[in-house]
Amino acid sequence: MWWTPLLLLLLLLLLSTAPRPSRAGPLQKAPVFQLTHQGPWGSGVGNATVSPCEGLPAAGVTTLTLANRGLERLPGCLPRALLSLDGSHNLLRALSAPELGHLPRLQVLTLRHNRVAALRWGPGAPAGLHTLDLSYNLLEALPPCSGPVLPGLRTLALAGNPLRALQTGAFACFPALRLLNLSCTALGRGDHAGIADAAFTGAGGAPLAALEVLDLSGTFLRRVQSGWIRDLPKLTSLYLRKMPRLNGLEGDIFKVTPDLQQLDCQDSPALTSVHTHIFQDTPLLQVLHFQK
Repeated sequence: MWWTPLLLLLLLLLLSTAPRPSRAGPLQKAPVFQLTHQGPWGSGVGNATVSPCEGLPAAGVTTLTLANRGLERLPGCLPRALLSLDGSHNLLRALSAPELGHLPRLQVLTLRHNRVAALRWGPGAPAGLHTLDLSYNLLEALPPCSGPVLPGLRTLALAGNPLRALQTGAFACFPALRLLNLSCTALGRGDHAGIADAAFTGAGGAPLAALEVLDLSGTFLRRVQSGWIRDLPKLTSLYLRKMPRLNGLEGDIFKVTPDLQQLDCQDSPALTSVHTHIFQDTPLLQVLHFQK
């Protein structure tokens, strides 16, 4: 029988790949290829059971960025020496004080562009935390707070959250707060009043005496009410930019804010009534913007 070159080649391939018996035991089949799973920290370890802590930096690291990792919660194995943590652009849905208890030295926490819809304050938060950025999350309300949970917090950014209203004592957890960013929230949208009287009071109804900068730009408030601004005696800068429903500045709204130095109302097209006598109460005013 004559074999063509093609048939002969196929026969040789079959013979070379056929399994051969071994004295060591039964025939073992080797996989054609193997699937591996890379750990969440980009460590390159091909094991589906790799710890989420694999590949984290050494214990002495003080600044860490975990942005864009698909995290649903903060890992419990972060270096205890951390002073600054950036967990922006992840999938976190909630933040509670106990989650931060293993970071006793943390001072700056940035969680912009997550899905945080719930805050749970209580014992265990880092005492030295002075900056918390929760901008562009899903917070519709702030939890009630009866005491100073974060006594050293100086900067709180809540911009871009769907907050519709602030209740009395909304910031009582933060008696040392100096800068509060509420821009581009839903305050005042629909039938909501937006900011309740005494919203900026601490424990026992005391005013937030340290707050210096308040940004309400891009919200839906119609007026600056004396019922809440009276609790900001040290206010130096008030931003009311791009507010589509702000229609007036009048009354005694600046009576208790004599330190006001900057008032910015740019691009608020509905603002048609400004009583000039209100500026008699602002002897330190240096910057006043009413463009457009």
